[in-house]
This record gives sequence, C-alpha cells and structure tokens, in this order.
Amino acid sequence: MEQKKPFELIQHVLSTIILDAVQFFPQNKKKVHSEAHGLLFGMEKTTTTECDYAFPVGSVMERSNVMVMPDSKVDMAVKSAKELFSTSHCIGTYHSHPYDEYFDEWADPSNSDCYSADYLNLPYFLIVAIARNGKRNEPLKFSNIQTKAHEFIYDPKAEGHDAPTTNQLDYDTTCINGVFQKYTFTIRAYRNTGRSLVDVELFSSEEKLITLLNEKKLPVSKLQDEETYRLRKLEYNLRKENEERGKGNTEYHLERLK
Repeated sequence: MEQKKPFELIQHVLSTIILDAVQFFPQNKKKVHSEAHGLLFGMEKTTTTECDYAFPVGSVMERSNVMVMPDSKVDMAVKSAKELFSTSHCIGTYHSHPYDEYFDEWADPSNSDCYSADYLNLPYFLIVAIARNGKRNEPLKFSNIQTKAHEFIYDPKAEGHDAPTTNQLDYDTTCINGVFQKYTFTIRAYRNTGRSLVDVELFSSEEKLITLLNEKKLPVSKLQDEETYRLRKLEYNLRKENEERGKGNTEYHLERLK
C-alpha cells in the first residue's frame, strides 16, 4: 500500500486536543476518566493535509472510560456553523483512549473505532492515548516516534473493544509522544480508506515550536506580552510547507527572544 501525504496539526490544534483529553481525565479525581471527542477542520495542501482547527464536542450521546458515542446532530451543527466563517472544512474526528498505564498498542484503533470511522465517513481519524501515571508534574515535552505502519480492518466476528484485523505495511510512520504534568500521551493519525484505517505520518508545527523553545531554554511563561507575536511567526515558519524557506526567519525571531 502506498504511503500518503502526512497529516499536520498547525496553530494551537495539538494543545487543544491534549487539553480536551486531560479535562476528561482530571488529575485530582483518581477514578474519574472518560473519552474525549472532537472535530477536526482543515484542507488539503500540496505536500500535506493541514488541520488548522479542533473543536472539542462536550455534548455526546454517551461517554465512558472505554467509549464515546458522538451525537450526529450536534456534530452536524458544529460543522455547518464552522464552515460559515472559515475556508477550512471538516476533515476528521479525534477521541481519547484513557488508560491506567502505557502499553505499546495503546493508540491503535479498536474494532469499534474501525466501525465508527466507516459510519462517520470522514477522511481522517486521530486517537489520543493518555495515562495519568507520573510521580511529579512535568513541563510539556514532546518527541516524534517512528514505528511500522499498519492497516486496521473491522472484524464483524470480534467484540467492539477487541483488536480489529491488523496488517503490517511496508513503510514506517510517525506519531507524537509527550508528557504534561502527570500525564503521558501518544497521538496517532489514521486515514479512512473506506474499508480500513491506515497509519498516516503525524506532525505538528506547535510541537516543533515547543521543542525548539525547550532546547533554547526559552519558557513561554517568561516571555513578555510584546514578544508573543514572535511565537506566531515561528509556528508559521515551522509548518512543513514553510520550513525550508523560513529557516532564516526562524533564526531571526529566536535571536530576538533570547
């Protein structure tokens, strides 16, 4: 199977998704955790699919720690309203997998996820696997992880929470790992082929920006208000389509922040 163009989260989409997963997995309530759900808006670009907006949807038909059932009427209202004032359109959904601890396949789609993707009929599907297992609060940090890509196919003979039929593909894919406060998380992106969910490379200009600021020891909390516009310039330059031609401008704004 041919590898398709990567999926890129720009602006504040990544942090919006993480904070939505966290809000349904509160740190101060040990036994409370539910799946988050939201809509993704964006557009196809020359070399990537860009996601420029995430809308957390709090109103769902049912929510628990092992599933979330979206309300199609609410989702449709959100899509229609968003597209009235934006050139981007709904390109997918995201939801979280809250767990007690990390394991290798925790961001893989379940059998019911594969069924839902077919029912929702949107091109992209993001899963945020998250655990609240840290011993101390950590600042937001990211890492990109390369793994073998897989195809996930709904198995009508299996239960909803079982693993679907899974085939390893002949290319690698990239996902985003990270820590925040006492949380550990992994975000993976999948393309809906109409018969299966297939791994897609996932990138984020916001992740690159935060990683760069951490490397330069430039905490956002220490920046002056008048300096924050440089963060917007940096994030724009770090998008995949702008990365090469924006290198000089990136260095310029970093120097001004020191």
